[in-house]
Amino acid sequence: MTAIDKTQPEGAHIELTCRNHPNLRWTTKNIDFIGARSIFYGTYDPPECNCPLSDLMVVPKEATK
Repeated sequence: MTAIDKTQPEGAHIELTCRNHPNLRWTTKNIDFIGARSIFYGTYDPPECNCPLSDLMVVPKEATK
């Protein structure tokens, strides 16, 4: 197995954001690649964007505190 973000524990939930909508948040397990596991939308207002999965990126751990 490989981790999406090597700075965070493998298998832990990590936060994702959209390159075009940095105010939105998703979570996924830190396993394989973004999209290999379920992605959960965590911001309910505003609604989820329609950007492609490739626009999701990891929120640095220090930004999640």
